[in-house]
Amino acid sequence: MRVRNKALVSGAVALVVGAGALAAGLVVGGLSGGCSGGVKLLVAAAPEIEPAVREVADRFAATKPEVRGDCLQIQVRAADPAGVAGLLAARAGGTVVPGASAAPSPPDADVPTVWIPDSSAWLTRVQGVDRQAFDAQVTSIAASPVVLAAGRPVADALGARTVGAAQVGALLARVSNRQLQMGAVDPRRSTAGLAGAGLLYDSIVTDPAKLVDMVRAYRSIALAPDQATLLRNAAAGQAVITSEQQVLASAADGVTALPLDPPTTLDYPFAVVSAKPAVNLAAAELLRAALSGADRTAFARRGFRGPDGSTGAAFPAGHGVTQSEAQVKPLSDERKIGEVLGYWNATTAPSRVLTLVDVTSSMNRPIVRGGPARLEVLRKTATDGLGLFTDDSELGLWAYAADHQQVVPVSQLNGGQRARLTSAVAAAKAAPTDVCGLYDTVLAAYQSLKEGYKEGRSNTVVVFTDGSNSKSGMSLETLKLELERATDPTRPVRVVLLGIGPDVHKDELDAIAATTGGRAFVVQDPEQIGNIFLQALIRSN
Repeated sequence: MRVRNKALVSGAVALVVGAGALAAGLVVGGLSGGCSGGVKLLVAAAPEIEPAVREVADRFAATKPEVRGDCLQIQVRAADPAGVAGLLAARAGGTVVPGASAAPSPPDADVPTVWIPDSSAWLTRVQGVDRQAFDAQVTSIAASPVVLAAGRPVADALGARTVGAAQVGALLARVSNRQLQMGAVDPRRSTAGLAGAGLLYDSIVTDPAKLVDMVRAYRSIALAPDQATLLRNAAAGQAVITSEQQVLASAADGVTALPLDPPTTLDYPFAVVSAKPAVNLAAAELLRAALSGADRTAFARRGFRGPDGSTGAAFPAGHGVTQSEAQVKPLSDERKIGEVLGYWNATTAPSRVLTLVDVTSSMNRPIVRGGPARLEVLRKTATDGLGLFTDDSELGLWAYAADHQQVVPVSQLNGGQRARLTSAVAAAKAAPTDVCGLYDTVLAAYQSLKEGYKEGRSNTVVVFTDGSNSKSGMSLETLKLELERATDPTRPVRVVLLGIGPDVHKDELDAIAATTGGRAFVVQDPEQIGNIFLQALIRSN
């Protein structure tokens, strides 16, 4: 468990390092074309497809192509898609990693003219930062279905040729019984991993009450640093999410590939980076034509299908892979990608949370007629909620009525901190006043969390309240203005508010949350507060 969390924390660092490696030229690559000077075309390709792209580029360069009278040199580099995505996002002053700060903008000479990642999902993620990142024409040059790779006994036990919701349920049952471990490369760095996380979500979360099961499933996944390690883990007994091509290329003994249902496909898009000189764009179009030619041998013999899912005579069937045409469904839905990445980040990455608990006298009232007291419902929710956070998260607790008080300072959630928080919540009692200093408390908590901001974490203020601000002094408009003044885009802090019971003013909570990019929820049913609390934490990321 500890190793897994370290791998998650390093996800943002890996993107920055990958981008730096591309810029420094610390990747496999060479020049195609024997001319000196002329036009140089820099191509960044996903490592597994780079040999095929270079083979075609070499063959094309041998024909002595020219661009506007100048000879053409093509440099194809193997570059991790996560690194290039980080580079292109930094170029626009942003990041593709939830919660991370942008890296410095790279020199234009370090930015490739052509990018061939493994999936259109990477283009979608970069365009979330910069809508004009690429020229309009994007074409696929190859395809490979995302698959579950596992040993023959695991594959046979599933009793199906594809992996859908029923098979996911069977796999998770074996994981729960410690009979199997599932593996992937971090979905923030791997499209296959992202597709697997999406399949888990779609299979498990059939209603909001199932979110907690998704949290358990995500946290059970063993993360591998790369595809080579992942395939070795599959040969050793794990069930892993990877691509058909990776299975064929690894030739791992006893490993069978089962495609996902519904299918997801790596589509290897040929994308031209915008704002490059016209001569480079013209050169890119020549290479696009060469890669889209009729001869697919360089791709087929390395286990890649054509853009339409077809295979050629050189395609190496085996390991459960056949030469039958595969349905091509790229992962490119921006909403779905953002949602899955948000859920993954929120449930597996460490958080930094300061919880504010309303202890005004009204908290002794029942949440609904005949129901438990609001404070009692809050106690159970807060205690159960501790189990949603990873051990390397940081949590703290304040109580507030007319004024606020620090109960447990924000600190790492080790065994001692969990015990302190559990004891403090159990001992919480309502104050003998119904004056509520909500506004003062929210502003003070926001400023406190911002001062101790930790990059790579979700820095969030979680507020429980059963009413509205009744303390004189600060108005809602003043609070919003002060929060806007305190906002720092490089150190984002979100405020998530949960209103409990019928006395809550939802419009007030919405206004506070919107100012910080957070969310507000209102709970009337005590049976639903746990699920809504989990949704609040996940959807605020």
